[in-house]
Amino acid sequence: MSQSIDDAGLHDMALTSLSPAFLAPASAGGVASDRRPQASCPRKVVSTTGLHQPRVRVYSALRTRRPRVETMGTDRSPAFRRMQWVAVAMCTFAIALNYIDRSTLAIGNLKIREEFGISATGIGALQSAWSIAFALAQIPVGLMIDRVGPRRLLGWALVLWSLAQAAGGAMAGYMGFLCSRVALGVFESPAFPSAVRTVANWFAIRDRGRPTGVYTIGGDLGRLIGTPLLTALMLAFGWRTMFVVMGVVGLLGALAWFALYRDPRFDGMAAADRAYLAQNGVGARGPVTLASWKRLFRFRSMWGMILAAFCSGYALWMYGTWLPGYLEMEHHVSIARTGVLAMIPLACSIIGSIVGGWLTDRLAHGTMGIVESRKLPAALGYVAASVFCGLAASAASMEWALAAISASMFFMAIAQSGKWTLITAIAPQSYAASASSIQNFGSYLGGTLSPIVTGMVVDSTGSFVLALALGASVMMAAAAFFYFGVGEPITIEALGGEPDAPVARPLGAA
Repeated sequence: MSQSIDDAGLHDMALTSLSPAFLAPASAGGVASDRRPQASCPRKVVSTTGLHQPRVRVYSALRTRRPRVETMGTDRSPAFRRMQWVAVAMCTFAIALNYIDRSTLAIGNLKIREEFGISATGIGALQSAWSIAFALAQIPVGLMIDRVGPRRLLGWALVLWSLAQAAGGAMAGYMGFLCSRVALGVFESPAFPSAVRTVANWFAIRDRGRPTGVYTIGGDLGRLIGTPLLTALMLAFGWRTMFVVMGVVGLLGALAWFALYRDPRFDGMAAADRAYLAQNGVGARGPVTLASWKRLFRFRSMWGMILAAFCSGYALWMYGTWLPGYLEMEHHVSIARTGVLAMIPLACSIIGSIVGGWLTDRLAHGTMGIVESRKLPAALGYVAASVFCGLAASAASMEWALAAISASMFFMAIAQSGKWTLITAIAPQSYAASASSIQNFGSYLGGTLSPIVTGMVVDSTGSFVLALALGASVMMAAAAFFYFGVGEPITIEALGGEPDAPVARPLGAA
């Protein structure tokens, strides 16, 4: 019987030839232990079986430096490597399309208002309807991805959100258009959690930084490409055709996803490829259940991620929604020039995502524990972003302000790469989508609050100085939650799952 990672969890192979430095137990649930060897009195730690065992004594000489961690299975087959990056490319495309599709309302704002005879408040209600639907859908969608797999869930989500997008262009009245935006928010929600689970399925735990850095640029690419593309479509054919064309593009993307992407299966997989995936540790036998999903909320690390994501969402949306207005109102930049200048911070953010992905993997392959290698870039990235946000608040010229904001967004992007890889280091692999969607719910709560609070502060003070100072404080809080709020990984046993025996299974075993 064919065995799928998503359908029945990862059946791991025994890892042999481990050096003495790795005798300290590793945490279950697809996460390597983050503990360092200590020459001290034995104390209890969580082992790969979930039982408490005394720590192995090691010589004090081992305390000085943790050995470098080399990724096993570097002789992965060319077909396997190709499929890894096809998966990343398709996830990046889906996220970029996700951001382009949600931008259609902003581009067609004035034309839609004229045709439906609605006010700016009516347009705001359309945007809020999408945001609320998207945020609420995050709660169950991760559980669904972990149960059925990203191939089916994201593929059908692409179909449905593209149909909702096209339907928006065909609606004759405001209420019908509102319903299409709600549907768009619901069906766009699986994009990021599916990407998280896809990377967790195809990459060893210490190799997930680079692919994460790639797919996280999808949002920035969507914003960079979307504005000129959608504007050209609307000016040439009208706002309704713009919606329909993007719906057709999404349907073609769904066909490409189903044709090109496969969840990894053990049938016929080369031994080296299986050994590479076996580094992800112990998986779960059965699918994620609602009861075990609820247990995620019992852990400090999960709440640390939620609170950190809330703060990071606030910071991201502060820049995303108010950067053009800041340049126009605070530094009197023309609307035409604002569109060009706003691309500079986005370009810096794209570079930061790539750098952050490379950095987290570099640290993970060095002497640093897996959790530390993810949360340190996230925390320090937000510290640096906070400093530059504060400098932007006090900048006397537009050039210095733009440079400071660009640097802030660069370091935020590094932190975001750390954030998205950290969640897969904290949660068991079979819960990767569940944990990431819960985290993303926290992010969208902060993101929903940010534009409102920023606008209120600007209205009450007449400038962006206090608003940026508040944003800098929130970024510093994000750094604190990442570093001090996130602790030990969550084990499969603690969630009520049954771990696989850490032995090799024959190909095609049920």
